[in-house]
Amino acid sequence: MKKNSFIKLFPLIAILFSVSVNAQDTIHVMTQNMVHMTSPPMSYNGWGVFPADTTSYRKIYLNFTLGCPSPKCSSWDYTVDIYLNQNTHHKDSTLLHGPTFTVNGNIWDSVKTKKDTTYTTFYDTTNHVTDSTKNAFYTIVQYKDCAHPTVPTDTVHWWVAAYYNYYYNNLGQKIDSIWITPDTSMYVAFCSYYSAPFDSIAQYEIARMITPYGSTYSSTWTNPYKFDVTDFASLLHDSAQISVFYSGWSDGFLATCDFEMITGYPDHKAYKATKLWTGTFPYGSTGDPISNYLTPYYTNGDTAAHATRLRIIQTGHGEDGNNCTEFCANFQHVFVDGKQHYTPLVWRDDCGKNSLWAQNGTWLYDRANWCPGSLVNPYLDDLTPYLHKGRKDTVLVTMDPYTTPNGGSVYIFGSSLINYGPIKFKLDAAVEDIISPNMYAPYSRMNPICGSPQVVIRNTGADTLKSLVFNYGQVTGGHFTYTWTGKLPFDDTTLVYLPPVDLKSGTVNKFEVTISNPNGGTDMYADNNYYQVPYDTVPTYPADFIIRFSTNTKGFEDSYFLVDGNGNKFHVRSGFGSSKTYRDTIHLAPGCYHFEMDDNGGKDGINFPYNSDGAGSLVFAKITTGLSFNTLQANFGTMVCQNFDVGRVTSDGEMKYAIDYAVYPNPAKNQLTLAGLTTSQLNKTVRIYSTMGTLVYETTVKAGMEQYNINLEGFASGIYCVIISNTDGQVVKKVMVTR
Repeated sequence: MKKNSFIKLFPLIAILFSVSVNAQDTIHVMTQNMVHMTSPPMSYNGWGVFPADTTSYRKIYLNFTLGCPSPKCSSWDYTVDIYLNQNTHHKDSTLLHGPTFTVNGNIWDSVKTKKDTTYTTFYDTTNHVTDSTKNAFYTIVQYKDCAHPTVPTDTVHWWVAAYYNYYYNNLGQKIDSIWITPDTSMYVAFCSYYSAPFDSIAQYEIARMITPYGSTYSSTWTNPYKFDVTDFASLLHDSAQISVFYSGWSDGFLATCDFEMITGYPDHKAYKATKLWTGTFPYGSTGDPISNYLTPYYTNGDTAAHATRLRIIQTGHGEDGNNCTEFCANFQHVFVDGKQHYTPLVWRDDCGKNSLWAQNGTWLYDRANWCPGSLVNPYLDDLTPYLHKGRKDTVLVTMDPYTTPNGGSVYIFGSSLINYGPIKFKLDAAVEDIISPNMYAPYSRMNPICGSPQVVIRNTGADTLKSLVFNYGQVTGGHFTYTWTGKLPFDDTTLVYLPPVDLKSGTVNKFEVTISNPNGGTDMYADNNYYQVPYDTVPTYPADFIIRFSTNTKGFEDSYFLVDGNGNKFHVRSGFGSSKTYRDTIHLAPGCYHFEMDDNGGKDGINFPYNSDGAGSLVFAKITTGLSFNTLQANFGTMVCQNFDVGRVTSDGEMKYAIDYAVYPNPAKNQLTLAGLTTSQLNKTVRIYSTMGTLVYETTVKAGMEQYNINLEGFASGIYCVIISNTDGQVVKKVMVTR
């Protein structure tokens, strides 16, 4: 059992039916299907019929898909909380307090009235005399029977009293007054009573994500998220209600929840979940400190628990003038029986690596455990060594001391205590994920690749994992073996870089990994030993080309380098000046390469619209003409990379490489530019299709033109397919048009 501060992303499996079973005994249960989330903040509930509690799950994933309503998504980053609502099968009621009277439907502390009509005097500026107007009466509803506190006993209409009426001279000056004496003075009291009994519902937050700055995303845009929710396996049986809460004040997004239930044996069964601190809690308020909400929890001393983990989803929001809590980092403190054991920093420092880059907002700023457009990482704390079986223990969470005179700062908590049974297997390992090669959208920054695959493994056996054999490769191609060695305790994960593999484009572009022989022995559970993902192939570049880098006013923050297929870093460049253009000529042998530019200073790329650093650019260009054949994203945040292959030299001495052209900007609004067209010296046919397959644009670009501009006037918002083709090859690009 481990202390883990994150949950990994996993490849999205296509959602076909609300409930379906495939050959791998995977059950899909859909509870929300493109539900339109709009203003004001509210919950969107859906029911799912899950398998009976006789079904055992090896893993449970929540595939959450975010989409856009027509015509586009919201412009703002809002919290989306996903809850599982459990009926405890207990009745409950709420203690209420009924007032002895109301005034015009409102509760007043007191009221002074006259039973006859009263008047308010004023100065008539036309006739220069004192005049008066009749007051509106109060409607006073009285509740005098505490045995029936919601049933009115009387209703009267009386007039305002206990005030001065003034008299004026002919200049409008006050010269006298009269006190309007009340007939009746009433002071409110309250009768306590309980509401009608209702079903008691325990609400568990199982996942949370933050919406992106989505104003440039059209109604065809979607993005997948994947959450490991195996900890809640005990609750995901029979009928269950799932609630998606959208905190947004603008329209909006679409939400789909598809639960992927992989049947089988878990490495240790999560047999019980207990709801702890859940809600939006003020932070820094002197009159209402967060400790009023993060109160001690007393365990029941569960003797069946072989392990216990505290699961906390926590994000900070709001601005109090001191950047708290959204933009300030504070420590969370976890205590058991008064002794502190964990102190994670509630912070995300990797927003500049967000897979949804170049959003129309400050997407790359680090925040209090969240980034716009990404899932929220829960804190997972192993409490097993500190709890006592058969004895009550005290669990407490606190935050760094902080006060603010301005208010507005909050932390949103969703936490549970998870109890686990014994470890199922002594010797077992699992392929948890494949980071690359992989077409999964959240891994787009690292893909496609032509070098070392990255695979996540987990030790799912009681024995420490010290070695493991990998068999991997293209599904329809050759395979390789590799033996990993290390030291991995139970339930820990590690990222393994496998030796490079040559991934070719074929009829089936799928990459597979199989593991075996943990610690040189027999793996006791084979169902978690295999993983397969689709992949894209990298572009092929010429052996000789130019890197042309135009810096912004912070060129000293940037650096770049190349890595060959053996992992050797070379051509490392840094120390750039401001607002200058640099040109490097590159000569490469055939093989696989990785190019990477890092912004080591502000982590804000070379063209971020929300600073004053100006705009830089980074292009790969042909040596013969100096014209670009690839333009890299400039609003890249922390880093931008490109993997590519250098082709082989033919007998005639010419370098043959795949055709590739740059198509930008993306998203586009008024104009689309096709660049690097002299990669092919032939005429090119350009066709643009809508998502419905309708041809909406066609032209021929003459040979020798480096770039070509397309006027997008008349194009509706949406995704379009741009195809540039001739006998040298065909390039297909997807482009978003916004309005």
